[in-house]
Amino acid sequence: MRADRLEQVFLTPKGGRFEVLLVLESEAGARERVVLTAPTPGVGTAAQLGAGRFVARWLAQRGAGPAAFVRVRRHRGDLLEDAPAVRDELLRELERLTEAAG
Repeated sequence: MRADRLEQVFLTPKGGRFEVLLVLESEAGARERVVLTAPTPGVGTAAQLGAGRFVARWLAQRGAGPAAFVRVRRHRGDLLEDAPAVRDELLRELERLTEAAG
């Protein structure tokens, strides 16, 4: 069974953009990790939100969706912190794309 529910997103600044690690899970519990590079240049707030929208588009194109709880975290120096604004942007965009498709 294909992993098609997004559980976690990790944003890591790399080369002037964000590297995005997605953790997806199937109904049976199988996990898949996918690494993408967000197309939005920069590593500030606008780029973080752009990375969230990029993940939403990637999920929509794949026919995947969110798990019951999605956690988005970002690396800031040596710290890993929650990014609720990015999570909200990702889920809003995914909902918008789902409604537009269906």
